Amino acid sequence: MNDTTQIEHRLKPFREINETYKPDLDKIDEAYVQKLWREQRFFDTNMASIDRKAIRVLKPGIWNHNEGPDFMHAEIEIDGKLYVGDVEIHVRSSEWYTHKHYLNSRYNRVILHAVYFDDDINLRTRLQNGKRIPTLELLKWVEADTGDLYGDTQDTETENGICRVTGKQLNMETLKGVFESLGRERFLEKVESMRLLRTRLDFEQLLYEGIMEALGYARNSKAFRELAQHVAFTDFDQKSELEIQAIFFGVAGLLPSQRETTLPSEVTNDPSIVALEASWRASEYAELPARMTEARWSFTGRPVNHPVRRIAAMSRLIHQCQGSLMMYFLSTCEKAAAADTLRSLQTIGKELRTLLMVEPTGYWKTHFSFETDNPRKEALIGNVRAADIITNKVLPAAYIWAVEAGSQTLQEAILRLYSTAPKSSGNEIIKEINKQIFTETQQMRHLKPTAKIEQGIIRLYKNYCADRLCDLCPILEHDAVLLEES
Repeated sequence: MNDTTQIEHRLKPFREINETYKPDLDKIDEAYVQKLWREQRFFDTNMASIDRKAIRVLKPGIWNHNEGPDFMHAEIEIDGKLYVGDVEIHVRSSEWYTHKHYLNSRYNRVILHAVYFDDDINLRTRLQNGKRIPTLELLKWVEADTGDLYGDTQDTETENGICRVTGKQLNMETLKGVFESLGRERFLEKVESMRLLRTRLDFEQLLYEGIMEALGYARNSKAFRELAQHVAFTDFDQKSELEIQAIFFGVAGLLPSQRETTLPSEVTNDPSIVALEASWRASEYAELPARMTEARWSFTGRPVNHPVRRIAAMSRLIHQCQGSLMMYFLSTCEKAAAADTLRSLQTIGKELRTLLMVEPTGYWKTHFSFETDNPRKEALIGNVRAADIITNKVLPAAYIWAVEAGSQTLQEAILRLYSTAPKSSGNEIIKEINKQIFTETQQMRHLKPTAKIEQGIIRLYKNYCADRLCDLCPILEHDAVLLEES
């Protein structure tokens, strides 16, 4: 079998499936959509209604738990004009009519009908007074990771505001099982959120946008996803690494020539920068109106996380993957199907992280950004960030592929890979739960945390602790708190 035949044989099972995932609306309730709206969990602030009116939310409004519209006193720009009024939320757009809001004058102050899914043929929603308002389909704009919004929305306060687990003796084995179970649920919620994006994205763009978002951390995640939406993954086909970088930096508004403050001549005259600028001017994107500017980006934080450096990392990764991000990772994920030991699964996990830990080339061997030198010559993506991307983006995307391909074996293999993924460097939620639950004699490290356990801890906090759902606490429900001797 020659090289061409081998490639065709390898890509054959990866053909895009004609029917993309359609959301199971029976699993989506109105409370979830209301929380989605309240927290504005959308990847872009500039949205469009189903009749193509520009929508920009300035204030989502005050959540109304009584009769009438769901959110009151909202401020929304519609086609550039400011409107102040109410917002009504539904899962399906047809519910405006099935609930007979068009006959109720109480809804005449509604300025926007926000729905999860548009199942109706009416482009605009009619009020009782005869006026028509735009309908916004949220599914097109929802962030990838919204799993923490699922579940009960009613707050349940403890008697004195103190966690019922704090200071108690714990059954550590039971607690570990609780966190692993919650971690599995959180993974599947991430899968479900990404599957919703499959209603409009192919696998390559889905994974590309996910990795870009993860490279942005909290400060630049939305900007990175926006950049990925301005430049489709397929636009990089057959491009050199220099061309990929030039397009990314130019569209992002981050080239030295685009910066608000003029950079020193030793930067702008560097042969690498001169070549980068020339490649941008030769790009088809340079002829289009400006998409993003320097003001869209945050430059605070560690130099290794500078957005310019992360863009260089993604450029390198796209160049290395040779036209398919999914195949770049999926072939390694498939090895887990034959792995029968913990060590072999950990080895595969390490291989996946190595695929992401791209080494710098050229200018980026010695620079963190256009302004800052890098004397350490570190990898463009480090081990910790690579592990996070594998856990939160690559494995969920691979799991979706396995579901759509009908491979139960691969689904189970990916879940095993997830179960053996290493823990992260921690975050504020994990630190908070550590203080809240564990003691000097029973510490979190005794659980031998993995990424799955950490994800379970995060799910506990977001789905229970944050909303004070103490009566439903999985730790208490599964008797992980030992009874005190009388």
